[in-house]
Amino acid sequence: MSEAPSDADVELARELLERWDKGNGVSKSQLEREIWEDGSSHGRRFDRFIRGTLGVETSRRSRQTDRIADLEKQIVSLGAHPVGAKTVEWQAQLQQARASCLEALRVWNDPTSSFRTGAFALLFVTAWNSLALASLQRDGKEWRRLDSSGEPSLCDGAEQSLDTLELINGAFPDADYRGIRENLSRWVEIRNAVAHRHLPALDYAVIPLAQAGLLKTEEVLVEVFGAEYGLGDKLSVPLQLSGFRDPDVLASRKKLQASLPLDVQAVLDRAYDAPADLLADPSYMMRVAFIPAVPSSGRSPDVVAYFVRPGEVPSELEETIERYVVLTKPTARPNFSATQVIGEVQRRTRYKLNTNQHAQLARTLGVRPGSGEPDGTLDVKYAEYITSFKRYLYSQAWIDLLVDKLSSPEEAGTGVI
Repeated sequence: MSEAPSDADVELARELLERWDKGNGVSKSQLEREIWEDGSSHGRRFDRFIRGTLGVETSRRSRQTDRIADLEKQIVSLGAHPVGAKTVEWQAQLQQARASCLEALRVWNDPTSSFRTGAFALLFVTAWNSLALASLQRDGKEWRRLDSSGEPSLCDGAEQSLDTLELINGAFPDADYRGIRENLSRWVEIRNAVAHRHLPALDYAVIPLAQAGLLKTEEVLVEVFGAEYGLGDKLSVPLQLSGFRDPDVLASRKKLQASLPLDVQAVLDRAYDAPADLLADPSYMMRVAFIPAVPSSGRSPDVVAYFVRPGEVPSELEETIERYVVLTKPTARPNFSATQVIGEVQRRTRYKLNTNQHAQLARTLGVRPGSGEPDGTLDVKYAEYITSFKRYLYSQAWIDLLVDKLSSPEEAGTGVI
C-alpha cells in the first residue's frame, strides 16, 4: 500500500493548485520548472502530484477520450470486455451477477423445467453473492476471509471470500435493505434444503419470495451501479397455458405445504411467519393479485390484469390471497360486458333487449341474485361479479343460452323470457 502524503507535500500541492486555478493562473509547465526545475512533461507531472496528494483531477480529457470511455462503458454493460481495456474485478463480478440472475429467471419461466425452485435458488443466491462482491470490491471494503493473523485465508492458492450472507450483510447493511437480506436468507435455506430432491409443490409456495427478490435485484443494479446495468429491458411478463379461475382446482398454500418434507415446511414457516412489518416489505415478499377488469366504455380491454401493490389490495381479495396460491380458470371465462352480450344476442336473433331487460333475464335464469339482494356471482359458468369494478362479466355460454331461449317460441311464450 502507498504511504500517505506528508504535510509538506499537501501544503505544496494546495499552493500549486491555487496558483494554477484551473488554468486561469500560472501554467502547469511554468510551475513544474519552478518547483522541480523541469518542464518537459508539459503538465503531466503537475497532474500526478495534485491527484496523488489531494485527490483532485486537474487534467482535462479530450472529447474523443470521453467518447471512447462511454463506448467502453456500454460494451461492459452488455456483458462483453473491450479488447485492450483494463480488467476491473468488480465489473467482472457485476456481469456474473447479471448473467446469473437472468439465467435464474429463464429457468423459472421455462415450461419444461422440472427442477424450477432448486435451480432458481442456486442461481439467484449466486447472483447476489457476485453482486455483494462487486459492491465491496468497488468500494474498497474487505470481502475476504481473514485468518487469526489478519491475513487472507487461501484455498489452493486463491483467496477465500466470506460466505454469501456475510458478503450481503457487509455490502448492504442499511435498514433499507432489511427486506432483501431476509429474503436471501430464506433462499439460502431453500437452496440447501432442496438439493437432490424433487419437490414441484414448492414452486407455488415460493412465488412471492422469487418475485420480491427479482424486483429488488433490478432496483439495486440501477441505484447502486447505474441504469446501464439494469435488466428491465430484458424482462417480460411470462405467458402461461393455465388460467386463474376454476373453483374446482383452487390450490391452498397450506395444503401444498403439507405435502412437503418437514424440514422444507419449516423453511416456509419461517418465511411466512415473519413479523408483520417484514411481510409488508415488497423487497422481502411480493404478493401479486391478477384482477380481471373491463373499462367503463364497455369495450373489449387490451389488458385485463393489474398488479396490485401491498396496501392496495381490495378487502374482498385479502382473504383469498392469504389462502390460495394458484387459482386456475375454465376455458370459457366470463369476459363480455352486458352491452356486448346484448349486441351479440341481437345480431344472432334480431331480438331487441335493453340493459334492464338483460339484467332481469339474468335474475330469472339464476345467474344473478334477485333485485334488492347484494350483488354476487351465482353461476360462474355464465357470469362473474368483479368487485373491484362493481360490474358483471358474462361468458360465451350465457350468450348461447340467451340465443337459444330467445330463438324458441315455446320458451318466449312461457313468461321465462
